[in-house]
Amino acid sequence: MPRVKRPISLPRLSARDRERELGSGDVKSARRVFELIELFEQLNKPATVAEIVQASGFPQSSTSMLLRTLHHMGYLCWNPDDRTYLPSLRLNMLGGWVHDLALPRSHLRLAMQELSRQTGLSVLLGQRTGRFVQYAHEVFASSERGDDVPIGVVRPLVETGLGYALMAAMPDEQVRRVAAACLVAQEKPTLVRDVQQVMAMVTKVRQAGFAYSTRLQNVGKASFSFHLGQPIDSANQEFSQLGLALAGKRRTLESRLPGIIEMVNAVAHEFLPDVRIAIDPNTPIEPI
Repeated sequence: MPRVKRPISLPRLSARDRERELGSGDVKSARRVFELIELFEQLNKPATVAEIVQASGFPQSSTSMLLRTLHHMGYLCWNPDDRTYLPSLRLNMLGGWVHDLALPRSHLRLAMQELSRQTGLSVLLGQRTGRFVQYAHEVFASSERGDDVPIGVVRPLVETGLGYALMAAMPDEQVRRVAAACLVAQEKPTLVRDVQQVMAMVTKVRQAGFAYSTRLQNVGKASFSFHLGQPIDSANQEFSQLGLALAGKRRTLESRLPGIIEMVNAVAHEFLPDVRIAIDPNTPIEPI
């Protein structure tokens, strides 16, 4: 029976997305391995060589060799019936010990999945890298992903709601330094004009415990972002650099606002007991 061709829907880089700044000394072959892994994460399904080449833009010959190598090493599974590759559980388990060490009683991935299930929104995990926020993981709300943020991209902290949720956990002087660096590096005018404006928005986020943004996203989009909270175990400070964002079409997010704080608190209580997240449900939800 001929195989039915399946459409591929992946997040697209927008004009405001930046590639990761790896410098001139990055190893292309190593970078391609991890870009391939990220591609599977965004596909969320097995894929043929042709589909991977189409989605990634990699040359077919080197892509085939890379896939075979990862299969032989046990990091990919190969299905000869439909000629597809799929990440193996061995790949899935790599690095899991880091999460278990920092958040031994928590389930960050399950928390993201549950938030997406309850809200119908995509859920993004952001980590601070210098003056940027990088989107490290994402649970997609649907299979139509053209408007979602690609995993791995970076945006300036001052240009995204998730960035303000992260800056709200930083000391004022550090926020000022980061904001000044972001503003100097701006290539074109944005909604954020000066450090005083950034500080006012950060203060508002601190008081609310979240960042609700309708202007910093692409047109028609909105996000509800919050810092992952201070770890209860002070030795796990690396998680103080992380935050979550619920993102999607503005009208969809607005319809979820009446119960969104209760959902966040409930999911955090159930799945993230290692961090302190407790947003006052009586806090008015106003955009920054």
